[in-house]
Amino acid sequence: MGTIVTFIEKEFILSQVRRSGGTVVVFGSAKSATCTVASFDKDTLALDGNTLELEAFRSWEQVSAYLMYQGQRLAFSAKVRKADGPRLVLTMPEKLLKAPQRKSIRVPPPRGLTLEFYLQNERIRIDCPESQEYLDIELPELREGFDVSSINSLLDSFRRKAGSRYTKNGVVMFSKTRSPSSVEEQMIASMGRCLLIASTRSPLPAEDPYPEGRIITQNMAENYEGPAIFLNGSELEKSRLKKAEAGIVSEVYCPILYYQFVVGYIYLMNDINKKVCMDFSAVDFAWEFGRILTYSLKTHQYYRADENFTPTPHAPEVLDLSATGCLFVLPKASYPVRFRKSSVLEMRILSGSCSLDLRGRVVRHFSDRDGEYYGVAFLSPDQQKTESLKSLLYADASLRSACDEMEIPE
Repeated sequence: MGTIVTFIEKEFILSQVRRSGGTVVVFGSAKSATCTVASFDKDTLALDGNTLELEAFRSWEQVSAYLMYQGQRLAFSAKVRKADGPRLVLTMPEKLLKAPQRKSIRVPPPRGLTLEFYLQNERIRIDCPESQEYLDIELPELREGFDVSSINSLLDSFRRKAGSRYTKNGVVMFSKTRSPSSVEEQMIASMGRCLLIASTRSPLPAEDPYPEGRIITQNMAENYEGPAIFLNGSELEKSRLKKAEAGIVSEVYCPILYYQFVVGYIYLMNDINKKVCMDFSAVDFAWEFGRILTYSLKTHQYYRADENFTPTPHAPEVLDLSATGCLFVLPKASYPVRFRKSSVLEMRILSGSCSLDLRGRVVRHFSDRDGEYYGVAFLSPDQQKTESLKSLLYADASLRSACDEMEIPE
């Protein structure tokens, strides 16, 4: 995300750009124009440019614009109020962003464009709980020295290593006849995150140190249990206190995630025989083993796809597109699953007679009250698809200035 320029800075910067005759490059779907600032007030921003370039813009269409100020590239979005000869009047942008350099300009999607995507697990049916988060199956960085030559060797090496560190360890698998029962199992099955009970006499961690989100914090646990904790008390806290009385010192419940399915969990425990409180290193240990186990299950086709089932594609609202990626939003009300960073999506872009199949990786995620927003980077599209995207999105695919943010004229 770029850094937001304050209201006072915005007014000052636009004044300076107007006085200096600085360039503002405006991009719409398959069109662009190079302009200068003519005037502005609290509601509108008037730009002057070439009549031939500006006549392609229509009232109330969304545009993206870029300008340079003291060597800093700034970006904003606005709507066209009026295009009249050499004058383009935009709504005053709500904010200017100090934009990071990107190889491709973002533009609003062309009218009628749709984007569809499938998840890699769409054809898999598993009698296990589904969590709120989706995670791709990839072999993690190997740090613990687990034996990955076979599933049996992997399990043996886990038991051996875990046995030397913790009082008790185990792997619990869910199935049609074995559903989550305890509050701890239900919590990790719902959230798809690790439950680190560092001490049965202390609350859960207040913060999650993992950038991608990996553990259940105290606040998340309270939100999960809801208002009932004020009437009946926290079930997790009751369970924790009972365990403390029984001599259990520390626990880790780490979900085994098969995409968004929680097919089981890894359990680690210390009690009075090993009075050591577990920390994030125990989470790292269990998480790595869980990801390797999931990768092995996929490799050996433990859960098979239903080839007779045709999934319905997901169709998010596309906010902007470039030759190298896109930003789209999914409504929380109808799509409760969240994608973690690094998730890979099978995508199709449709616009008129153009149909492009692409793969994209989630590289950015943020949310508001109603939606989940995802920035996706396309994964190594071939040259023909890249050129097709440029032709679809930009005024002239042969002009690098029309699709290369780092070459916008100052």
